[in-house]
Amino acid sequence: MSFVSIREVTPHAGRESVVKDRMKEISSIMERHGSKSGLYSVVAGDGAGRFDLQNWYSTLTAAVNSFQAYGADPAYQAIIENRSSDPAGEIEGPWIGRMIYGAPKGIKPVIMHRDYYATRSAIPGILKLAPTVEELMATVDVEVGIGVPLVKGDHEMVRLVYRFNSMDHWGETADRMITDDQFLSLVDAGHKLGTLRNSRILVAI
Repeated sequence: MSFVSIREVTPHAGRESVVKDRMKEISSIMERHGSKSGLYSVVAGDGAGRFDLQNWYSTLTAAVNSFQAYGADPAYQAIIENRSSDPAGEIEGPWIGRMIYGAPKGIKPVIMHRDYYATRSAIPGILKLAPTVEELMATVDVEVGIGVPLVKGDHEMVRLVYRFNSMDHWGETADRMITDDQFLSLVDAGHKLGTLRNSRILVAI
């Protein structure tokens, strides 16, 4: 199992480069204090135009230790003070999630999220489908993961994550899967367990 802390920042008009530079610096500071950090731009779908900062940890203890360490770092504090005096965007989070299937092996350059409304009673059925989805997507070199919120406003959300090697890889895979009978049957089975609410494509910065 692995855990992730996610901050979602929507830049004010004309302040995109300011937000990106600040978040890149924050990500670097967090890396120095034990986070496996990745900064993404949401390029399509829900939240397009925002930046997502993802910090990964093997345990919650590691997450807490990192959080306290980078929070005490003067470089981090300076950025937070600068953000307060000169805000450049709207931030949501951090919220904390846990992977219940398919923890990431590394930071992939392109990710697709598909967020479902699903009650906790649906989780066993979702996990039953997961190995078949993973096996199918492995044939096109796509990693698959499933995450749920641990600390968040919405706890009836299940996130299906597809991890790609490039945008070209995503396009080629999507072309193939939208006509693949096995994939379509798995999508139908998933829709019986939860309702798809939104989706997005993220590209690593």
